[in-house]
Amino acid sequence: MSSAFYFLLLPSSKKLRMKKLLLVFSIANCAFSITNSFAQQTRSYIIDKALAPREHSVDMQHLKLEVSFEPQKGLVKGKVTHYFSPLQQKVDSIFLDGIKIKYSSVKLNGKDVRYKTEDNGITIFPSPALTWGTKDSLTLIYEATPGKGIYFIGWNDPNNLSRKQIWTQGQGIDNRHWIPCYDESNDKLTTEVFVTFDSEYKVLSNGTKMEEKDNGNNTKTWHYKMQHPHTTYLMMLGIGKYEIEERKSASGVPIHLWYYTEWKDRVEPTYRYSVEMFDFFEKEIGVPYGWESYSQIPVQDFMYGAMENTTATLFGDFFFVDNRSYVDRNYVAVNAHELAHQWFGDLVTERSAAHHWLQESFATHYNLTYEREVFGQDHFDWARRNNVNAALAASKADKKPIAHSEAGSPRHYPKGSIVLQMMKYVVGREGYNKSIKHYLEKHKYQNVDSEDLLVAFHETLGKSLDWFWEEWVYKGGEPHYVVSYREETENAFPASMQGKQQTVFSVSQEHELSDVVGLFKMPIVFEVHYTDGTKDSKTVWVENKHHEVKVENAASKKVSFVLFDPNSDCLLYTSDAADE
Repeated sequence: MSSAFYFLLLPSSKKLRMKKLLLVFSIANCAFSITNSFAQQTRSYIIDKALAPREHSVDMQHLKLEVSFEPQKGLVKGKVTHYFSPLQQKVDSIFLDGIKIKYSSVKLNGKDVRYKTEDNGITIFPSPALTWGTKDSLTLIYEATPGKGIYFIGWNDPNNLSRKQIWTQGQGIDNRHWIPCYDESNDKLTTEVFVTFDSEYKVLSNGTKMEEKDNGNNTKTWHYKMQHPHTTYLMMLGIGKYEIEERKSASGVPIHLWYYTEWKDRVEPTYRYSVEMFDFFEKEIGVPYGWESYSQIPVQDFMYGAMENTTATLFGDFFFVDNRSYVDRNYVAVNAHELAHQWFGDLVTERSAAHHWLQESFATHYNLTYEREVFGQDHFDWARRNNVNAALAASKADKKPIAHSEAGSPRHYPKGSIVLQMMKYVVGREGYNKSIKHYLEKHKYQNVDSEDLLVAFHETLGKSLDWFWEEWVYKGGEPHYVVSYREETENAFPASMQGKQQTVFSVSQEHELSDVVGLFKMPIVFEVHYTDGTKDSKTVWVENKHHEVKVENAASKKVSFVLFDPNSDCLLYTSDAADE
């Protein structure tokens, strides 16, 4: 689940204190396939059934939802209108996802239309067929008692102890259980929601609250509207008894922090750094927040950690902590993760599930980047080391790449985060930030895949990073290095070099090569530390089967120890040769 998954993570040093040290890694042996998707080549070396985006015949442009509830029955009463245009030259059927939904009226362009329902959705049959260049609408009046997507909390509590709430969780494809819609990530549309409910409660949805109208019968109707397109899994509702604290970012974006009335004392520790991280992301990412406002709402019995619905993050109220609990389990990391998703996942969205890492890896990377700002470098390094450990552990099970729908959370979250850190290491922080800014601005409110990110780096920096994508994005596993070192004295040198010394590293890539797994290429730092506390350092592109790296010891100092990749800039782990 998108922002619900979070790793708390951490580093270790890599000192080669012995004459020989093995650096052991796993490598992928993969089946080969290449798939073309929408005329854009997307590479995959392990078959991925979710590589291509789902086909659809119409372009959904706007969704208008009018909804009310009977919460004790778990009943949704809705009227949804879809505004769309045909994508295909002739459209004689339109399928909408909708799980076990009952319809009392279905109209196309205001007129009754023939339709057929199944447990998984509804098919509408336009007659005559729709054609290019038209603007059309579908209006469906329906009822649903969903088992997923929307949750009615506490309404049938016999002891009346539970909070009474209604909240939604749409990702991955669960909003189809209560809204008939094209429920896939590869179509974006604006949405507006009208909710009629008990006036004692408050209602939150995506976008700007346009109106809160008192109906005079102990109900109100809340109207929320999005100004920019997003995808259906990001639609949300949060209904309950709350108060709201209003804040504002440095750039003027309204920030609405929802809380339970009796938990006022928990607002500060729970939402600590919320405005600061908002300002930090706008500056660090270089792209202004893309939406009109930002809200956060805690809910009871949430099954994950949190969810990055557009403009409105919903999170489990177990993160709503007081000052004492803040020390043990605070909301800062998850808060930052969900906020980062407003750019990565909401502003730009995966075209298919094969590119889910473009959302979760970025959110994980940036939540750790912000945590470094408030908790320091040691915290960041500790977290990064645990990211590495999680990624390497996943490779023991299989060798799927991060750009794969079945890569799993350890790759979509921690490994992808490390891969992004390695991109930053290879091109430099300034080059990385400039490329990410271009990527987001070019694809704002659009769908993306892994190739779009690669092209953004090339267009921004002129660098061809295909080799990096091949190694770290499209192929799985990690390189297997064997590293040792020796000290060469003056006796090993020709007469012209008498009196000089050097440390010589021997590096080999020992993984089995195949048609789909080649040699890895990365810039690696080699350090020699001396007993007087000084050091010599050298960065070498390690890309051949075997390397010898020579670090000159001009003053003939006594070597204390050596380090290979001392700052953990590359995805590696080490072990002592004696243990192999």
